[in-house]
Amino acid sequence: MNDFGKRENDWHDNVQDEQREMENRSKNRDMGSVTLKRLDSIQDPGKRYALKDRIGTGIYGDVYEGIDHQAGNKKVAIKIQKLTSETQSFIVEEYRILRDFAGHPNLPDFYGIYRRRSPKKSDYDEIWFVMELCEGGTIMDLVRGIIASNKRIQEEHIAFVLKEVIKALIHLHEHNVIHRDIRGNNIVLTKEGEVKLVDFGLSRTMKNELEKRHTYIGSSSWMAPEMVGSKDSRVDGGYDNRVDVWAIGITAIEVADGKAPFEDMHPTRALFQIVRNPPPTLYRPANWSKNLNDFISECLEKNPENRPYMMEIIEHPFLSELPENDYPLTQEIKALTMDLSEKGKKQRKTESIVRQGFLKTHQNEPPEQMLTEDLAALDTLTEDIILDELHDRLRRGEYHTFIGDILLILNPNEENDIYDVHHHAKYQCKSRSDNAPHIYSVADSAFQDVMLNEEPEHILLAGESNSGKTTNMLHLVEHLMFLGKGLHDTGARVLQAIKIIHAFTNAGTPLNTNSTRCILQTQTTFGSTGKASGAIFWLYQLEKWRVSTHDRNQSNFHVFYYFYDGLEASENLKSYFLPSGRKLRYLRIIDKNIEKKRAFKVRNDPQNNVIKFKELTECFKFMDMEEYCETIWKILAAILILGEIRFIEGNNGEAELDDNEIANRVAEFLGLNSKKFIWALINYCLVVKGSAVRKKHTCEEAKDARDVLANTLYQRLVDWIINIINYKLSMTRSLYGDKYSISILDHFGLECFSINRLEQLLVNTINEQMQYYYNQRVFAWEMQEQEEEDIPIQRLCFYDNKETVDQLMNKGDGLFHIIDDASRQMQDAQYILERIKEYKHSTHIKPVSSHEFMIAHYTGKLMYDASEIATKNRDFVPPEMINTMRYSLHDAVKEMFTNKLTKSGNLTIVHKHCFAAKKTMKTKWSALMQESSMFRKYNTASKGQYSQIRKMRTCSSTFRATSLEILKNLAIGNGGTHFIRCIRSDLEDTPRCFYREIVRQQIRALAVLDTAKARRCGYPYRIPFQEFLRRYKFLAFDFDETVEITKDNCRLLLIRLKMEGWIIGKSKVFLKYYNEEYLSHLYEIQVRKIIKIQCMMRAFLARKNIALKIDDIKKEIVKKASIKKNSFTEEEAALMIQKTFRGHMARKEMGPLLKEEMSQETKDFIKFYCSKWRSKSMFQVLLWYRAARYQDFVQLSQQVHLYNQSIMAALEKLNENVSLEKIDPSAKLDAYISEVKPPEVYKLPFNMQQELPYFDMNYINDPSNINIKRGSISSTLNDDEHESWDAPLRRQTVPWANKNIHTRDIEVQTTNSPHHIPFHRSSVNSEQSLINTSFTRDPNVPIQCPFEEPSRHSISSFQLADKHDSIQSSESYTPYSYINKTGLIHSKKKVLPSVPLNQTQPSAMRNFNNYESVQNKNDNIEWEFENKINRNVNNDIRINPIKELEMIGRRNNNNKNDDAPPFNFQAMLRKTSHQRASMKRNPVYESVTSLESPKSHHSDLDELNIAFKSDDSHKDSPEWSPNEMILMSEKYAKENAWNEDAKDSIITTEIAPGITVKGYVADL
Repeated sequence: MNDFGKRENDWHDNVQDEQREMENRSKNRDMGSVTLKRLDSIQDPGKRYALKDRIGTGIYGDVYEGIDHQAGNKKVAIKIQKLTSETQSFIVEEYRILRDFAGHPNLPDFYGIYRRRSPKKSDYDEIWFVMELCEGGTIMDLVRGIIASNKRIQEEHIAFVLKEVIKALIHLHEHNVIHRDIRGNNIVLTKEGEVKLVDFGLSRTMKNELEKRHTYIGSSSWMAPEMVGSKDSRVDGGYDNRVDVWAIGITAIEVADGKAPFEDMHPTRALFQIVRNPPPTLYRPANWSKNLNDFISECLEKNPENRPYMMEIIEHPFLSELPENDYPLTQEIKALTMDLSEKGKKQRKTESIVRQGFLKTHQNEPPEQMLTEDLAALDTLTEDIILDELHDRLRRGEYHTFIGDILLILNPNEENDIYDVHHHAKYQCKSRSDNAPHIYSVADSAFQDVMLNEEPEHILLAGESNSGKTTNMLHLVEHLMFLGKGLHDTGARVLQAIKIIHAFTNAGTPLNTNSTRCILQTQTTFGSTGKASGAIFWLYQLEKWRVSTHDRNQSNFHVFYYFYDGLEASENLKSYFLPSGRKLRYLRIIDKNIEKKRAFKVRNDPQNNVIKFKELTECFKFMDMEEYCETIWKILAAILILGEIRFIEGNNGEAELDDNEIANRVAEFLGLNSKKFIWALINYCLVVKGSAVRKKHTCEEAKDARDVLANTLYQRLVDWIINIINYKLSMTRSLYGDKYSISILDHFGLECFSINRLEQLLVNTINEQMQYYYNQRVFAWEMQEQEEEDIPIQRLCFYDNKETVDQLMNKGDGLFHIIDDASRQMQDAQYILERIKEYKHSTHIKPVSSHEFMIAHYTGKLMYDASEIATKNRDFVPPEMINTMRYSLHDAVKEMFTNKLTKSGNLTIVHKHCFAAKKTMKTKWSALMQESSMFRKYNTASKGQYSQIRKMRTCSSTFRATSLEILKNLAIGNGGTHFIRCIRSDLEDTPRCFYREIVRQQIRALAVLDTAKARRCGYPYRIPFQEFLRRYKFLAFDFDETVEITKDNCRLLLIRLKMEGWIIGKSKVFLKYYNEEYLSHLYEIQVRKIIKIQCMMRAFLARKNIALKIDDIKKEIVKKASIKKNSFTEEEAALMIQKTFRGHMARKEMGPLLKEEMSQETKDFIKFYCSKWRSKSMFQVLLWYRAARYQDFVQLSQQVHLYNQSIMAALEKLNENVSLEKIDPSAKLDAYISEVKPPEVYKLPFNMQQELPYFDMNYINDPSNINIKRGSISSTLNDDEHESWDAPLRRQTVPWANKNIHTRDIEVQTTNSPHHIPFHRSSVNSEQSLINTSFTRDPNVPIQCPFEEPSRHSISSFQLADKHDSIQSSESYTPYSYINKTGLIHSKKKVLPSVPLNQTQPSAMRNFNNYESVQNKNDNIEWEFENKINRNVNNDIRINPIKELEMIGRRNNNNKNDDAPPFNFQAMLRKTSHQRASMKRNPVYESVTSLESPKSHHSDLDELNIAFKSDDSHKDSPEWSPNEMILMSEKYAKENAWNEDAKDSIITTEIAPGITVKGYVADL
């Protein structure tokens, strides 16, 4: 209430300022006796006027029709306004203008002003303005009436009305009066067809022509850009009377189209569009004359200095070409008014006024503050201002806010009615600014992008636990299914599947009643027409320890409570041998009186659980999974009973079962041999000296093994259910297609408990990595691309958390590798803490006590308990137990422990084992699914890579593989990533509660302020020229206009669209986020127009086709009728008999040959040549067939030749001389080399190094350095164990970025140089740093936020790195930058420019700090290239295979002769006598640019063999074709590829008629 009162005071302060200004003006002017010195002197109207109907309603008053009894019952218009402190200044100014200027023919006659005093003190007095009555209504009444009659107003009438209004405005401007509220509703018509301009409430009189106004006031859609921008400045800027010219242009559009450009948009969004986007135009400019379009363009010039004055605009041909005698136009308008105005009056819309940041929509309501919907559009960006905006919006129930194109959601802790069908339709194929911020707008934007760009889209939700990620993920899927809704109800199946998954993967924690305990990636798929076809679910890192944990503050997964309470309600517990009373150990039910009811809502609500269990059963039925329900229930019951198994200590401390009956029940449910199962529970085997030795568990070991079995069994069950769901949904995907995909990533949020264990470490690490990915996408990659494209670099500051992730995930010294070592060596927490302590450079991970360590996350530091981490990490089910499970009588249980696992630890599935058992119609779909390879594969269909018993993997290793796989999935394709930042508003889940410090801590951790600054000054959309023109060229170029892919055409397109704020680089167009939104909006408008034309054309063709069919039917009827009449002649009858006989004989002859069904390929072959036979002679057909076979043979020859060359290169590389001392005679072949299938033969293009596997035997040369991995070298390189955690985020730079060829690569980093030595100090200027700021979610502990300097300096991605300056160690280290007196930013932390996403050659970077160029003496530092070859499959820059082969040979050439490639390409192919399209010699590559090194650096750059296509004007070919090979073969033939002494050995052989191979013979 205090804040709202403050806003009210701000409004009234503005009113009083204007009143004081008016009083000052009154003192300086010579006023007559009638001047209003005091409003009290105005006389009362008495009974002179009789009010009739209300003819108009405005913001500050109403207009009535009245009768003046003293003037012979003359009809007048009476405008009545309440006299308040708010309206007083408007009343005074309007009176002055009416009094002084009402004599103009285009202004209404003014009869007087009166004041009706209220009898009650509580009511306001009324001011009456008595004016001329214009009975024709407003011009918009007429326009709406014409549109309602399916017509449009004529251009001559538009020109006449506007010309009359401009005459009135010229009169006002000559007397220094600005109107400021010109629009269609303020232009009225008399009954004689005359035009009058009314409503001078917002008008102001200026002192002179040079004076400028700064008041931010007007109707939003008609406000000029300089008027919107004047709200910030009282000294510079301002506006003059040319704002009325802008309003005239908007009014012209309003009158022509029937509504103003931004009329349906909220004023906040409308003002944003006016300032940042090009001026609006007519909806269909082609439907109107060139003069009208040009007139609007002249009026809507955004730069007021270039905009004409009112005296100049009246001379425009659109107005000046009107006839001098306007009487006929007046009479036409008069006639139209009498006929159509009444229709238009029924469709009047409410008006609104914007004034100094407040919005007023009704005279009886107080002004409402206009809150910013886009934080990047705030005039001043500080944390406090952002917090105020979020708080104000939350109080209004508006908790969605944009940060540019990123959505910020504040969890309101309540359900709102904003997710119904109406909102679904409201956010369907709309621009972001068309509606208020909403979760649906992100889904809509992703859907439009995937259809436009044809690239996979990703949506990432981030935030701490209980911030609303899962709820918003459901809303996203719901809206995507709505957007792709078709006749088949796929969306309902997907949503039911998510309900099943959430029941099995969600659980209650002390922080969240419905917390996601896994990483769930939902990949929604769409067919080529945009209809939803299904979804693929990828589930990672299920928190399986939750099943058996001893912590009673953590509830088990929801499904256990649903299952138990559902059985108890139906009295079926006994059938599953479950005891009543909810006292099972794994249910963890404790006294309700001492338990937090809010956090464990599911655990303490049996009645609701019964309902949920019924819903879950219905979901299984809906998904056609009812047949699996009994298996699932039995496994859940077995897990619950497994927790009841007790062990007692027997002889020598060995474990014995307390009650075998409980174990027998578990074995019965799982279909196991009870004796083997009981034996496996308490025994295990060890291999000692080649023989197996049986050992018995101790009691503690037996309990741990039991719990591990329960955890693993539940994890396998969930994976199995996910596999079945994916299989069920894949049927619709195979039917309807899945060309497009949108992936939504939802995962457990960052959390902090009183005791944090391994589970929290995994949760918080994945959040840390997602925050790093966000930093790369939003900040680092943009700055690097600006550097590559020579764009003026925008300094984007942000906190870089790469060091934290490095210290967690790095090989060797990373925390997870340390935990793995501890698990393998059977060590405890002391080992982990000592290893952490040994690593001196670990600034973000430090031991704290004998069993705890601290990690400085991006939110603050958290304490972790290390006592159980090593044990939990050894998450192995004994092989004896796995083998027992494999002999289960139930196929499902057998599969769970037989099928292999993926790298991320997920269970795979083989469909033929799963579904071939049932002989139903669905087996057809199963066969179809197995045969088809066109639709998207999902994780269950991939081949398992890890056996469940041969290679036991720790939790850390699967987590590292999972992290890498997630980042790889996010890097797939060139599609966009849509970020959603979720914020928790308080700690108690109180509706609309706002805990300011909690929110402050989160917006700082999520980089909200830095993101807003980056979006305001940066270029988040960077589109290559080719893609830019492909998407948008039809917006500015004609369809018959040839558009080459050049920089100039991109610039021309942007200029034609009158866009601002963009920059063009060397190969990309850099756009602001609102530029891209504007282009997408234009694109959608044009597409809708095209679709409408297509619909009309299809309807026309359909009608025409039906008409032709009807004619044919009529003719057929007539023909049959004539046949019945026996109207055949003898000749026609004979012809029909002959035709029938020939057909009979042909069928009789061919019948025996066609007894067996021909294959489809044979049918197509016959059908094709049959059609050719009819159109050509036999000889032509045979020639065509022969030429086609020759072409195939030529391509085969090319493949053979290239294959031979690659084998020779590989043999030369691998066959090296080895000394006898380095040979291990006891080595076995299969220990180093695995069996590899022969390579497939591909048609060009293909990458030799990827498609032709060979064995890397270099390590055999030195057995002491063996790092054995069975398989090919390609599989070795792709193994996650040997791949850095941030490898998917390494960007491939463009070739011209390597300006300095002597660039030294330092294990290319995504943000930071590994050369800098990080140090830590506890404070920055005696203030807290992030590392020392504790992160907690205990309501009893005060919240601490990390220290933030006033200028918000943080770690940036690129910082100054100097080769010659040695980095000396120091005891003080700060992650924050500072500014010295010269204005340059310096930092003790030195890092190199980032090279994210698959980058192996870094670009030559400038030396700068925080992206600011710093000129110094060391600008010419030379670095060396990394000796690696980029093998990125998704690289946009296609490698030239010919150049690549040449370099492969050159790399291994002992003579190091750069001029001689290893073989002659002229021998590959020679031209045949057949002239066919594939042999045309079109120039494809004019130049091929290779990165070559000078001779002085030759030895360092032998392996740098990458060739890039030059950036000339040639278009990329969709694929390699033989004519390209011919061109390059001839080119290389001229280069004397072979040695001079080998000329005599050239062999020429004709391998087929017309095909000659010329080359050299060499012995292999």
